[in-house]
Amino acid sequence: MSGEVVVGVAGTPSSEQAVRWAADAAQARGAALVVVHALGLPVSGFESVWDDAVGAGVQRMLAHEVEVATQGHPGLTVRTEIDLETPGRALTRRSGSARLLVVGTRRTTTAHRVYSGSFAYQVVAGSHCPVAVVPPSLRVPENRVVVGVDGSRDSVAAVAAAAQEADRAGAGLQVVHAWQEPAVLASVGWVPPELPSAVQDEERVVLGEATAGLGEMYPDLEVERTLVQADPAAALLATCATARLVVVGSHGRGGVARMLLGSVSHALVLHSPCPVLVVRSH
Repeated sequence: MSGEVVVGVAGTPSSEQAVRWAADAAQARGAALVVVHALGLPVSGFESVWDDAVGAGVQRMLAHEVEVATQGHPGLTVRTEIDLETPGRALTRRSGSARLLVVGTRRTTTAHRVYSGSFAYQVVAGSHCPVAVVPPSLRVPENRVVVGVDGSRDSVAAVAAAAQEADRAGAGLQVVHAWQEPAVLASVGWVPPELPSAVQDEERVVLGEATAGLGEMYPDLEVERTLVQADPAAALLATCATARLVVVGSHGRGGVARMLLGSVSHALVLHSPCPVLVVRSH
């Protein structure tokens, strides 16, 4: 792992927001920032479509993104790279050595949400390192990091990453565990009266186990534990509406399954109003 933070850019306002966020992340980690523009052109046709005017335009765009990155970060090391591959492939390939990937996303219309969401989905699902998906506009947030847990290995990794992010930023950490009644019982329309209480007790144990040891590792970190009976994606979207960051596990595995996200992480990539950090266990 190179320890670099890599951000993909396309010369759009959403790219600028991603670059600003990535510059903050790189500075907080003491890492260099790599600004990547992928052309998405086949090598065989490269000479016929590339000319001095196109090259000059790309270089101007990258120079502008470097200016954006260095504003407020005068000591940050920034370099630029141009890639012939598609953006998804270019960034996914770099994830093998990067510390963090950052991508922007447009959500101004339904079409933008679907298109940019599919791009972010591709990068997040295929990445070997954590990926941050940054929305096009950021409101002044509460200084709070939200993380979703469900007892899986990926959620353990998510809590660890969220605690580190919150500690870096001097922010509070809100750990959210949303639970639902077993689907098989709900489908028949009958739930034993004692079941909700018993399930809630079990889920409270899951939440407690997810946050065990945080006090020892981060003695100054304020941790809020939230247990709610609700759809997990809906609960996290509601909770993170005013947060600075929401962190989730990918629920991806290896091989073909790596290209699939869990429904919760997918929903957050598409709809979260704040930046989303998706991590996977190793």
